[in-house]
Amino acid sequence: MRRLTQRLSPATVLAAIALFVALGGTSIAAVSALPRNSVGTAQVRNGSLLRVDFKSGQLAAGARGPAGPAGPAGPAGPASKWALVSPNGSIVVQSGGITASAKPGPGQYILDFGSSVAGKLIIASSGRASDNEFRGTVSAGPCGGTVEGSVCSVSNDTNHVQVITNNPGETTREDQAFYVADVG
Repeated sequence: MRRLTQRLSPATVLAAIALFVALGGTSIAAVSALPRNSVGTAQVRNGSLLRVDFKSGQLAAGARGPAGPAGPAGPAGPASKWALVSPNGSIVVQSGGITASAKPGPGQYILDFGSSVAGKLIIASSGRASDNEFRGTVSAGPCGGTVEGSVCSVSNDTNHVQVITNNPGETTREDQAFYVADVG
């Protein structure tokens, strides 16, 4: 041992003591670490914990805030009207604003849409208003002599639509139920 103490300088001894103290402090901290779930309300200062300190779903959601202001109104969609018309020319059901103006002959109907239908899509198809037989084609267009339609025998303006219904062989006009609509 005497030989060992003669070889150790005071600096080496001091360094060894510092190493033992440092390791001893770390081990004391490891031994005296806080047990699980031991920190409670008394140990936490207000404002010291953040949302990231909690697991997802651990914090209850707060009360819902007030609704924000309403946004601007969007553009108006295309206006459309539709009607189901019986073989005798009476309107069975409709979206509103359409009246039956005339029935000049078999398979011919003139309907008043209450405003111009020029430039709008007009759709016509066979309907089943107490009329269960298969029929021929149905066609429709605005009155008023426009390039989209034709000249109607009565009510010849673009507020009116002429609908033509045909027999199954497409050889003659024949009364039948139909749907008609304008879109746009």
